[in-house]
Amino acid sequence: MPLVLDKVDFQLKYEHIGWVNIYILVNGEEKAFITASDVYEPFEDIKEWLENIVKHRFDNIPSGVDIYDETDDNSLCFVPIPHIPNDQITDTASGLCGIFYYYDGYEGKIVADAMCDTEEFVKTTYKSILSFAKEMRDNDEFVEDWVEGAYNKEYGEMEDGDPRIKDIFINKVTSELLDEFLDNAKR
Repeated sequence: MPLVLDKVDFQLKYEHIGWVNIYILVNGEEKAFITASDVYEPFEDIKEWLENIVKHRFDNIPSGVDIYDETDDNSLCFVPIPHIPNDQITDTASGLCGIFYYYDGYEGKIVADAMCDTEEFVKTTYKSILSFAKEMRDNDEFVEDWVEGAYNKEYGEMEDGDPRIKDIFINKVTSELLDEFLDNAKR
């Protein structure tokens, strides 16, 4: 095990009609980005991927999610590696770590990887998506472009001007399982 674990961050930015850039940073350095399309909305799958990481963190079962950007498949993967830390050997504090990696379908190779604390990885990834969803809630252009395109069924069931439309994206990415996991982790 490395003496210091890596920190992975996902930063999301609404670029233009129907597209969200997902920047992947490892230890503060941008390693890659994915252009997510509302046509192949990835955030529900990413939420499910994070839930699977939490559900299988003791089983050593790898979890992955594919994101199609209208041209190539991109894969986010997390492989749990449980270990018992030994203060005499390493400063690593967590007993649950894993290897995160991002396979870029266009490049045809892994372009980002990290050894990270499972809880920290899930927390930062989930919180990044929730923070973005809350920020975009009040962005009328995003709601009209992304929410209407990605969640057309739910959007179409509401009247124009219904304030619940602004909450569709937040509701899609919010997870009771992840909220409970992170609440328990604080204790």
